[in-house]
Amino acid sequence: MENEHQPDITSFVIRFVREQTKTPETPSPYRGSIRHIQTDEECVFTRWEDAVNFIRNYVPVETGDANAITG
Repeated sequence: MENEHQPDITSFVIRFVREQTKTPETPSPYRGSIRHIQTDEECVFTRWEDAVNFIRNYVPVETGDANAITG
């Protein structure tokens, strides 16, 4: 029987919290946290780039492809 290649699965939970502002014209600041499921390691962030850098610890994300994570 041939060795079957098992997929390498890495999972994350991302939580965003948006602060409420008093005026609708002012953009609401946000913060968030991201947790790597397999290790239970967590990172808090206020910039999306920090979340992407955390993901890079577990997933080889190419720096030249801006759409790799951001869609």
